[in-house]
Amino acid sequence: MHTGNKLFGLLLIATLTTCFLAWPSPAAAQSGGSDRTAPQGLSFVFDKDSYGTPVIQAGTGSSMAQKLSRLSVRLYGGLSYVMAGDINTGSDGYFELIDLYTASGSGTSTGGYSPLHIGLNTGADIIFQLNRNIGVGIGAGYMRSSRRSLMTFTETDEVTLTAEPTISAIPIRLGVFLTFPLAGKINLTADVGGAYYAGLKFDAWQRVTFAAGDWYQNSLSASKSGNLGFQGSLGFEYMVSPKMGFFVEAVGRYARFGNFASATGTYETSDGTNDATLGKIYLVNLSFTGVGEFDWITLSETPPVVGGEITAFREPKFDLSGFTLQAGIRIRF
Repeated sequence: MHTGNKLFGLLLIATLTTCFLAWPSPAAAQSGGSDRTAPQGLSFVFDKDSYGTPVIQAGTGSSMAQKLSRLSVRLYGGLSYVMAGDINTGSDGYFELIDLYTASGSGTSTGGYSPLHIGLNTGADIIFQLNRNIGVGIGAGYMRSSRRSLMTFTETDEVTLTAEPTISAIPIRLGVFLTFPLAGKINLTADVGGAYYAGLKFDAWQRVTFAAGDWYQNSLSASKSGNLGFQGSLGFEYMVSPKMGFFVEAVGRYARFGNFASATGTYETSDGTNDATLGKIYLVNLSFTGVGEFDWITLSETPPVVGGEITAFREPKFDLSGFTLQAGIRIRF
């Protein structure tokens, strides 16, 4: 936690230093082109010291630039891709086992594990504009990725396997936002900053259903806060009016976190059994003679012991690193 605070403090200092260097001096503000006239035939131009504001043409031919919009709000949403890593490595344990059985000639199977990657990402930013090109802002969002998998295995009877892992978080970010007019109403936009991932949560469940209707299900749930990540974006904005623009952007994200301190697991069966366990999540490598090796995500009160079928184990990483393609609206006040 102390390391996260130091990194967040360094990011804040760097951001404030950027703001100080970017703030226009009084001399520069006074030397702005207030005495320039707008080219004939244009309804508005980009003034040197204000971004995207209209120039009102008086009857005498002189122009007067509106004040720079210091405050703006961005609202956005889109599709997010997360690496997931160990989440997929451990969540497909049952599926790997069935694949190994069918590969050895024991029965047949259909379907399979579908890796968790795609999810939704939404959020909002409040930005204070230092000048027409540079602003600093703070925002919050919500991201969630979930994927259900289905597989059937038939030997003498049919067995159906269903699994669904879910990862979600609430990133709270501080960043520097850049805006550069390109041509006409089109702006190039970019931002870079850090994010504090509050409410990181992992849920997963697996159910095995037999032909007769009997079933058993394993599930686990864990959550924590205090994880620091980084992100940056590049995109384009179309100015509908001096006060409003639509944008599209691609966001790159680094957010790879360690294991949860603890998790809750449940075991349920069709005959009414319901047991709960409090422990830690582990990624275990299992090896069965004549079948093969596969990885398994498990919950245990104590670290697993290497020996027998267990050949190795480690604590998993929960990787939200990836990218997002999103669109939104920016409103200036």
